[in-house]
Amino acid sequence: MKKWVLSRRDSIDMAERIESSLGVKLGLPRSTQANCEEPEDGTVFLHFAGAVFVQSGDQLFPFLGSKEAISLFPAATVDEGAIKFLLNGADVMRPGVKDYDAWGESGRLVIIKERIKERPIAVGKSTVPSDEMASLTKGVCFKNVHRVGDRFWNLYKTV
Repeated sequence: MKKWVLSRRDSIDMAERIESSLGVKLGLPRSTQANCEEPEDGTVFLHFAGAVFVQSGDQLFPFLGSKEAISLFPAATVDEGAIKFLLNGADVMRPGVKDYDAWGESGRLVIIKERIKERPIAVGKSTVPSDEMASLTKGVCFKNVHRVGDRFWNLYKTV
């Protein structure tokens, strides 16, 4: 496993890349340096003052185990019947979504939470704009990007 610290300039560049590509505001001081860990196969975990992001190839998304990172994103809650399927990698279907925050246009990342305790269980990429969700009755509304128990979750345990 490789571990390294990005220079201040590279940390600022990476933070700006995260902010622009994911549409979030990290609010980090300019002196923040990112710690990076690469356990294997090109997957890199980026640590920014408690917030952990995953970079795998050209994909960039928040790590579900990082409360600081997932708090930056809108959320949707799903009913209990959908949890088993989501944890096995299924996409989020509209009938399973019970409540959601506005996220804007399609393609944005949304944190999927279970309804009872509101624990995050997946990160999904929206397939429809949030203003069209109320009119939908069926179909995929979030593509499953990262979930509890997937390879990124298990890789982070080795870090």
